[in-house]
Amino acid sequence: MCVCSLVCLSQDERQYTFAHYSTDKGLAGHEVKAVIQDKAGYIWVGTVTGLQRFDGTRFVTFRHRKSDPGSIPENNINHLFRDKKDNLWLLTAAGHVGTFDTRRFRFNPVNIAYTKKNSVQADKKFFTDSRGNIYLLCFRTELLVYDEKVKQFVPASHLIPLPPKWPVLSFCEDAQAGKFYIGTDSGLVVFNTRTNNLSYSGHNVEKELLVEQYGHIPNVAPMLLDSKHRFWFLSWPPTVGCPVFYCYDLQNNSTVLKNYSFLPLIKEYHEPSAMIEQKNGTIWIKGGNIFASYLEKENKFQLVHNGYINGQSISFETVHDLREDREENLWVATNNNGLFRFNPGHEFFQNVHHMNRTKNIPGEGSALCFLTDNNNTTLMGAWGNGIYRYDSSFKNIPLNIKGIPENNNIVVWCMQQSNDADIVWMGTQPGGLYKYNRQTKSAAYFDVPALEQSTVRQIAEDKYGNLWIGTHTRGLFKYTRTETEYNFTTNVEKITEVDARTINALTIDKSGNLLVGTSANGAYVVDTRNNRVIHHFTTDGPPQQRLQTMVVTSFCIYNDTAVMIGGGGFNVYNPVKQTIRKIITPSSMPFDVSAIQKDKDGYLWVTLTTGMFRLKPENLRVFMVFDRIDGIANDRFVTGSSATLPDGRMVFGSTNQFIVFNPGDFVMVDSLPDVAIAGFKVQNQSLPVDSLLSLKRIELGPNQNAITIELSYLLFQRNSLLKYKLEGIDKGWVHADITNQAVYPYLPPGTYTFKALTEDAEGRPAKNITTLIIKVRPVWWQTWWFFGLIVFVCLGVFLWIDRLRLQKIKATESVRNRIATSLTEDMGNSLSSINITSELAKTKIDTDTERTREYINQISDSSNRMVQAMYDMVWSINPESDTLRHTIDRMKDYAAEMESMYTPSIIFQVDEQAKDLRLRMETRYEMLSIFKEAVNNAARHAQAKYIEVNLQYKNPALTLCIRDDGKGFNVELVELSRGLSEMRRRAGNVDAKFTLKSEINTGTTVRLSMNQ
Repeated sequence: MCVCSLVCLSQDERQYTFAHYSTDKGLAGHEVKAVIQDKAGYIWVGTVTGLQRFDGTRFVTFRHRKSDPGSIPENNINHLFRDKKDNLWLLTAAGHVGTFDTRRFRFNPVNIAYTKKNSVQADKKFFTDSRGNIYLLCFRTELLVYDEKVKQFVPASHLIPLPPKWPVLSFCEDAQAGKFYIGTDSGLVVFNTRTNNLSYSGHNVEKELLVEQYGHIPNVAPMLLDSKHRFWFLSWPPTVGCPVFYCYDLQNNSTVLKNYSFLPLIKEYHEPSAMIEQKNGTIWIKGGNIFASYLEKENKFQLVHNGYINGQSISFETVHDLREDREENLWVATNNNGLFRFNPGHEFFQNVHHMNRTKNIPGEGSALCFLTDNNNTTLMGAWGNGIYRYDSSFKNIPLNIKGIPENNNIVVWCMQQSNDADIVWMGTQPGGLYKYNRQTKSAAYFDVPALEQSTVRQIAEDKYGNLWIGTHTRGLFKYTRTETEYNFTTNVEKITEVDARTINALTIDKSGNLLVGTSANGAYVVDTRNNRVIHHFTTDGPPQQRLQTMVVTSFCIYNDTAVMIGGGGFNVYNPVKQTIRKIITPSSMPFDVSAIQKDKDGYLWVTLTTGMFRLKPENLRVFMVFDRIDGIANDRFVTGSSATLPDGRMVFGSTNQFIVFNPGDFVMVDSLPDVAIAGFKVQNQSLPVDSLLSLKRIELGPNQNAITIELSYLLFQRNSLLKYKLEGIDKGWVHADITNQAVYPYLPPGTYTFKALTEDAEGRPAKNITTLIIKVRPVWWQTWWFFGLIVFVCLGVFLWIDRLRLQKIKATESVRNRIATSLTEDMGNSLSSINITSELAKTKIDTDTERTREYINQISDSSNRMVQAMYDMVWSINPESDTLRHTIDRMKDYAAEMESMYTPSIIFQVDEQAKDLRLRMETRYEMLSIFKEAVNNAARHAQAKYIEVNLQYKNPALTLCIRDDGKGFNVELVELSRGLSEMRRRAGNVDAKFTLKSEINTGTTVRLSMNQ
């Protein structure tokens, strides 16, 4: 909400509150030549160092780049113009003309078909008419019009003819009458488009009254036709020392201004260059060393004060351009001090600066207190400068109080109306009281000895007529009234239960109790009947009865259950429940409250040491803040200095002035604007917003996950808040800071919805939400197909491991089966042999002793063989026997037994590299069994004297060869024998190749080959 100030200047000058944009805020340069607002609401600024777009928070700069044909042709922008199709036209200092695409940021040049050579260097301006024609005025040379068909500017003589040799200086259209008013160096020309007639001095064919009276005036420029059908123009003939203004009422055919000069106001060189009319009808004129508005009632111009007063004043040499935006803000482009913005129609804060009547200079003392007096006047006490009286417009008028001099310097800290409305009590420095009678308009001073000259800061009168006096250094006193007349030499007692030196605030609540605010010891509630302290609130005690700090500066009785307590924080006191609730103020605001007032709509207005805010107790989250930017010339407010006037206006005092305003003027807009996406940065690199917004969703790569979204509601008055959230990242709505940026330094892969909206000062949201869908693509190892591949591989590995497990189980089961089968066969054969032999032995035991002995020997051999088989099986299962070295040792043990039983010579030849081979359990077992069978046959049956056991290893084959020199046998005859069949079976169990060769009386060779 733009708010402007009014300070005490001369009647011919007025000080407004300006927002100033300079290079420290992003402006490209101090010289601004043009400014305009586009359809979307952005402000476009033409400077000598580039073209800029402003969204209320940040400037985006566009400059000429040699490598980019779509950039602006040069950086020095002279003029900006928006046509009826919302195209933005640029005119540069070197004469380049074209349109600038405000969405894609591309410049489109337009050719100019000059007919005169000096037109190239002439000053130029754009104009338009009611039919949408775009004119290019070449000052003092020719008038051109844009031809859409050929895409260039051509002479406009076919539309607007001119008298020969009358160079054009300015022109404007009267669409209602169908006429053009053309200013030339030789006079004023009127062209009637309906009759195609030209009227000018010496050739007034249509008897134009304007031409009759003012057609002879030369050098007519600039000109303006306002909404009241008044024709304004300026003339500055070469022989005249200064320009003069004219205003002619075309509707009433009467002169409004004639030969009006600014010389009485501007006593130095000035050069008006243009006039504009605001939407509210105000006429403004601007130019070199001139900036003024027309006062309708006074029929004269009033200057805008040019010169530094404070940070919200304006200082310029030349106003190059002046434009109004859709909020009725005026944008002022200056040649030396950047860009300014103000809203003259919204003067909500009136700044009143009192005068030091002794020195006749602006007073420097703080405005300490206020009181409404008779005839809607207001009394004000200023520290060191005395008591002042102001009328309803807050113009200083005579004090007119008997007993107080007009040019007084009495220091009055407080003014309190008595229960008898005719009496006003004033507390002074040093400690004393003035009793002011409104009826007699007289005042009497009373000394109060008990105060010992301590300043009276606060006065309160209870319902019994007693006065309570708060001092600066002596604490709290009570004057008990016992007589009709006042006598302060007696009946004044110090309230010792209130332990404080400085009393900042005194208020009688609705129960008749006295509220006391101290500077260092919290707040007291005192029973006015017996002077007893009912409550003492500090930072200690129960949580529901604590203050935020010990400093209390002000009270405001809101209703029966709410008393606002200001000081080092803001609290709500409930006198019914005797509880205190803390109000949390935003961290960006100062913590110290100076004064509090309640308006008729229930809003609380709270001043601070820097600025003020508005708050409604029903919504303690929303603070509407005002400070110097909003038109408060001095926002350093004074403790307890405030008042509400009978008409609802409020007054707050600061360190050298005071402000007056009507709270009802701060009306919120009916509809809130939508949030605009003003910029989008990825990895701090800007992307074209227009292209992004045309997409259904914005897709970013895995390395593009740091984004900044620049937001704007394209309003330049502070009347709404902006908040946003990124669903999936932000838990709730986030209120934007002063930068209006949403910054996300890291976004995990995923799809997000960004939302932004505005809300008013009451926290009510806008109807529409601006939405962006943003997708951040994952890196390849975060994609769904990669996760699917991982799952597939893991599943495959699991299945492979499970298959190996099953294979191992099957192998183990197979080994178990083979072991069980082998043991079953060996044991079954042996037991069967033992059984048969034992039966035979039983039948022969009594008749054939030799045969019985032989049977017993067979039984012994079978049992030994069974034991050996079981022992071999246990040995093969033992993991410690896995290497071939252990198998060879086992073979040698067996060979030693054979040598002891049958005396053959058994020799082993083993490759050293084969000894460390690790063999499977079944391989060891089957190989050992084949070895035993072959050695047993050679030693026992073949009666061999020499047996050679050879183990050879050539990767991957391991070969066992057993040769003997026994008597041999016919292989074919014993092919089906049990021993040979058993060896072949065992070789097949381990996928080994078994061969046997034998010759009678030569020997036998058994060979076993297997792969490792």
